Parts: sequence; structure tokens; C-alpha cells
Amino acid sequence: MNKAYEFDFVYDTQAGFRLLLEALSNPGRTVELGALAQKLDGTYAMQLTVAAILLDNEVNFAVCGDPELADRITELTLAQPVNLSAAQYIFVTAGADLPEVVARAKCGTLRDPQQSATVILAAADLQVGKLQKLSGPGIKGVQEIIMCPELQEALLLRDAQCYEYPLGLDFFVVDKRGCLMGIPRKTRLESR
Repeated sequence: MNKAYEFDFVYDTQAGFRLLLEALSNPGRTVELGALAQKLDGTYAMQLTVAAILLDNEVNFAVCGDPELADRITELTLAQPVNLSAAQYIFVTAGADLPEVVARAKCGTLRDPQQSATVILAAADLQVGKLQKLSGPGIKGVQEIIMCPELQEALLLRDAQCYEYPLGLDFFVVDKRGCLMGIPRKTRLESR
């Protein structure tokens, strides 16, 4: 039998889900998702890996940037694309209008904060950038990390929204080297 992908939608999604949880539970920690992404291959292998882990036919998503990614995600997961303000998951590729994404993404309600969007942001390299400080749940005191410019811009835009607790946006940032970082909604960029 010929398979379209080497990616195993049972075992690889379970292994990947554990890595996503580790990244989100430890803000600023980078995890390696590259071995799973190689099984999907192509330009958007990292985004497709995260999509295969998180999406199915009962959730929706939006793509800001390259529309080809939306077709590939639908083909892979059967999730349906919707407009940006209704999306549960938002995939942001290079060249997208990040201020519009953050402004229009749903942030949940006080009754249902879990109805907020999760943004999957593409970065050139997670290990290249400025030294920044993060604080919030999952971080003892303040943690210094090297932060890529894409994530720094996204966090500054998110913090400018002044969401009331527990509202906000969660971020996963992926790069072409196979690295992933999770930033929960209550993690804040400290001023230097």
C-alpha cells in the first residue's frame, strides 16, 4: 500500500502533542519537532505538523499569508478554513499582516476564555534575535531567552491589546530548523 505521508496519525500525533504541551508548559523552552515534520516534507512541514497534531474535522482555522497552506491543511486534517475573526487556530506565514491578525483574533469571553484563538507563527530562526525577559505562569520569577523578531512583535502587539484576565492569545512559534516554542496567553514580555 502506498502512503501519501510517512507521518503516522496515531503515534506521531501523540508524540507531537506531548512536545506541544511541554513547550506551552515551559514558556521560552524550545522543543524539537523537526523529526516529525520531516515525515510531512515540503515548504510548510512544521505548520502542517502542528496542524496534524491539533486539528481535525471538528475545528476550524485561518491562514494569513500563503493561501496554499490552507488547502494543504484542509487536505491533511479535514478542518475547514474560516475568516480570521472566527478561527480557532490561525496559521501565520511570512509576509502576513501580524497587527491585523492580533487585532482580529478572538480572545475568548470571561465566561468562556478557552474560546480564544491559538496562533501558529512562522519565524525564520528561533535562535536568532535579542535577549528578552519573560514572566508569568510556568516561569519562576523572570526568564531570559533569545527571542526572534517575529515573536517579539507578536507579543508586543498582544500585550498592547490589554486583555482582561483570563482572556488572550496563545502562541506557538515554529522555524524552518524544526524548533517550536510555546507562549501561553498570560506570559508577558518584560521591559528591559
